[in-house]
Amino acid sequence: MQPEWRFALATAAAVAAGAALAQPYARLAAPYYAAIDRLVARAHPWAIQQVAVLPDPAGRGSVLRLVGEVRRERSDARPAALVITRVEVGEAIETPVVFWTLLLAWPAASGRRRLVRAAVGAVVFLGLEALTTALQLLHSMAEASALLERGSRAARPDDPLTLWEHWGRFLEAGGGLVLALAGGLAALALADAIGVRRRAA
Repeated sequence: MQPEWRFALATAAAVAAGAALAQPYARLAAPYYAAIDRLVARAHPWAIQQVAVLPDPAGRGSVLRLVGEVRRERSDARPAALVITRVEVGEAIETPVVFWTLLLAWPAASGRRRLVRAAVGAVVFLGLEALTTALQLLHSMAEASALLERGSRAARPDDPLTLWEHWGRFLEAGGGLVLALAGGLAALALADAIGVRRRAA
């Protein structure tokens, strides 16, 4: 089969699978997102209460919802803010659909090379998920912390956005797709480099 047709068919199958499996995938990935978010929260006065898939309050399917507490200082007995962040499950499945479609549809000379690519891809993919959906769930907590730190100046429209907000906007504006493509190409290159070293040895 011509490579162009292979990619076309793989893309069509991936889009169909993504639409059908978005909610199950989000439920499967939610514990991983929660683990990453709790790890990041250790460096901040935050506490993650829940990361779960729930019905969208607007009635548009399902969303990944993070519930967390933000304190001014870690030692504070009570939180200063309760934060709820929502990410549509369709956004959460974008990275795996693009990444694995690229990785699995890319021509390979042997089944062994595909296995190496899959192994390398799994490691790269976990990093991508941490950088995309997991961090996207945290940007509202970072924003709440910034508002608490700036106090009364927080309402000024000329106040700078936090780096977290910049990252969240980058992901929403197509950055997640760029990262998924870049991660897929990086995994392919790394897997091929490993294959070359093994043959040389």
